[in-house]
Amino acid sequence: MPNDIKKILILGDRGQLGSELIKQLTSQDIPFLRGSDYSLDITDKNSLESRLDHLVPDTIVNAAAYTAVDAAEKNQQEAFSVNGQAPKNMAAWCKKHASYLVHISTDYIFSGEKSLYSAYSEQDSVNPASVYGLSKLQGETNIMSVMPNNYAILRTAWLYGFYGNNFLKTMLKLTLGHPTRQFKVVNDQFGSPTSTIALSHQIISLIHQAQQHQAPSGIFHATSSGHCSWYDFACEFFKLMDIEHKLVPCTTQEYPTDACRPKNSILENKHLDHLEINSFVNWRKDLADFVDRHGDELIKEIQ
Repeated sequence: MPNDIKKILILGDRGQLGSELIKQLTSQDIPFLRGSDYSLDITDKNSLESRLDHLVPDTIVNAAAYTAVDAAEKNQQEAFSVNGQAPKNMAAWCKKHASYLVHISTDYIFSGEKSLYSAYSEQDSVNPASVYGLSKLQGETNIMSVMPNNYAILRTAWLYGFYGNNFLKTMLKLTLGHPTRQFKVVNDQFGSPTSTIALSHQIISLIHQAQQHQAPSGIFHATSSGHCSWYDFACEFFKLMDIEHKLVPCTTQEYPTDACRPKNSILENKHLDHLEINSFVNWRKDLADFVDRHGDELIKEIQ
């Protein structure tokens, strides 16, 4: 990857995806800017425009989001402000300055009611079943209403990584902290676990093409291939980590949450495949690579 890519602004740079993306950009000697260094308020249109006018990034990666899925049911205003209105603010500036916008979205924009184990493509109808999903869909719609092109909306799912909090780290803390205790894990929701390592690699690939004036534009599904349940995912993780566990499969009904989760979160990277730029691998290989790279560090972090 040549280092002719200039002024990539990462929003949400302290989150699990943003942190990994910065790590990869740094290792490849690609220059970037951290949104956290400039006190950017993405929900304040005038303040954001003023800051961006000063920074003038060629590319904005929006990995910032309100991700508290259950809390969003009560904090609707904040969820829609961050996930819905803020992307529109970014899009308006990017259109004016011909900058490339990479926006991270989610499988939650689908109802999850599609028959198992059929994957959702980018052309499938959307129908969120939660406030979080509705707010993320509004973000997508707002971007597309402002920018006819020069944007990439990446819908990902079941994201995990070394930085921040996620399902795998939660299960690891519980299991190591209470080795004799049983823990129920949902076994009737299905998706494609995706590492921040793999997603960051795909993002950088898209940015590189955009800088070469071949900007991939539109909505892209961006997950590892294959699928599993949350229970299968956790069991495979502990198998790779060589850790004994007492996980017990359960139904969604046995593990109620404030927000409705999609039963089917399986996504097909049809658009990436069509453009022959899909860099994702099967979720099992993705997970194995993640454990090889970070398994020991995860143990040390918890202990």
